[in-house]
Amino acid sequence: MRKSARVLGQSYGLTAQEMNFILKEEGFLDGEPGNYAVTEKGKEYADEQHHSRGTGGYTQYNRAWSTTTWNDEIADELEITDDRKREIRQAISDAKRRAGESDNVDADAADESDGSDGDESHDSNSNGALVAAVGALLLAASAYGVYKAVPYVKRFLNDKALPGIRNVKDRVLMKGKAGEEADSEGGSSNSKGDR
Repeated sequence: MRKSARVLGQSYGLTAQEMNFILKEEGFLDGEPGNYAVTEKGKEYADEQHHSRGTGGYTQYNRAWSTTTWNDEIADELEITDDRKREIRQAISDAKRRAGESDNVDADAADESDGSDGDESHDSNSNGALVAAVGALLLAASAYGVYKAVPYVKRFLNDKALPGIRNVKDRVLMKGKAGEEADSEGGSSNSKGDR
């Protein structure tokens, strides 16, 4: 019966990750987690099957993956003791810690290279983009509103406002002329009476 690394590891009280680590140390696997390949030594005990969705289109929607199953005879080749389990767990823990530290160093280097002091979150960039997008949308809506209102404003100015302004101007000028005429008539009578 063929077993996956997870099922094979369960018989020893190990996780799939720990079992793959042992298989790599023993020379049955090569590669890194998530990208293991069976070695020449492992081909005697392993069966690799490649799978793909095969639906066409974009690659992110069409996963391809491989599964590796192991013969029961592999158990005779593996040397798994309690001490070895502790060593493997410690080695995996150390590798995870180093990977976490390198991720932190990479993140710090990226923060330094972009000139930020690390206190700002990446959400502030997305908030700035959102504010800019909303501002552009409001500006476009305002411009469209002005474009649609221009004919109505022109009609109002030509039909109502300008005639009303001219009418007021004419009345003011008429009163001004009437006042001047009255002043000139009153001023001439006074000047005649004074002679």
